[in-house]
Amino acid sequence: MKETRFAVAMADAELHMLYTCPFSWKVRGLTDYLGVKNNIIQVNPMKIKKTLPSSPEWTKTPVWVESDGKIVVDSTPIMKHIDSKYNDGELWKTSDEERRDKWLEWVDLHMSKATIPILYGSLFSALKTTTRISKLEKFGFISKRLYAWAGFPIMWGIIAKKRVKKDGRKPKKLWHDLLSEFTDAFEGKPYFGGDSPNLVDFAAFGYMRSVSPFPQFQQLTDHKAGMEWYNSLENAIKT
Repeated sequence: MKETRFAVAMADAELHMLYTCPFSWKVRGLTDYLGVKNNIIQVNPMKIKKTLPSSPEWTKTPVWVESDGKIVVDSTPIMKHIDSKYNDGELWKTSDEERRDKWLEWVDLHMSKATIPILYGSLFSALKTTTRISKLEKFGFISKRLYAWAGFPIMWGIIAKKRVKKDGRKPKKLWHDLLSEFTDAFEGKPYFGGDSPNLVDFAAFGYMRSVSPFPQFQQLTDHKAGMEWYNSLENAIKT
């Protein structure tokens, strides 16, 4: 575990997450950037209701558990909690709260809906996605194969197909439009937060990072401004 970015010595917390969950990556990107010590608990997707410490009231990832047992759920509240507790709220502070709140809502509304179409927008891409997820997530022996081969027609035919039809744009065009709109809001700076990222950047990063393990991510790599922002933030997280 690397040194905490702001030299905060804290006991280990727990992040219960799915590896391919965009909401989980919103939080993990932030904790890695700040260097907050935490144990990653990768959840079995088929046993979430039985294994999450927040069940049965909350059965989605991510879930954050402090060393004293305090449980925080839902990605944005978790991000705000971590920033407040471990970073004095510096990444949430701004001189323009209206702009910050507007764009955080925009990211969570639009980018969240764009992940399903690009990963499951065609029958073949849906198969590649479920097969990849079955290898990345912590499935059981049988459930891994069931998800890989039974999950893709459901994700494509019932969910992704409807979203693509409703939006009217090809998944690549949708993502490029969103990245253009988002990066245009940087006001000439490298990040939405200015010269350094803020929580809006980490929210957007989480959605894009969740696509990166899949071959469909290549459809995003020719968006120059979007990739410059993404790669810069990814390097900052790893530093």
